[in-house]
Amino acid sequence: MLTHRFPMIGAQDYPAFRRAVGPDLADTYDEWLKLFADRVNEARRGGDTVAQIEVHFDEFFGFCSATGRATNLDSLLEFAIEKSLVQE
Repeated sequence: MLTHRFPMIGAQDYPAFRRAVGPDLADTYDEWLKLFADRVNEARRGGDTVAQIEVHFDEFFGFCSATGRATNLDSLLEFAIEKSLVQE
């Protein structure tokens, strides 16, 4: 069984994430929530465990700056994974 770690972005931070990450994120927060829910449900249907990791733009931006990563979707997913491991 796999554990999928998904970044959970709050509505107040979504515009900043959208500007930084760009077109890899949905145009609107509501669209992103639907895509997020679809991915979570797909993972659960497959019998996998899901961890929803709350992320804030300032900590994500700090992570990218400190590690020299671009502010893109891959970095966002990596940040959620790393944050979840620190919390365990």
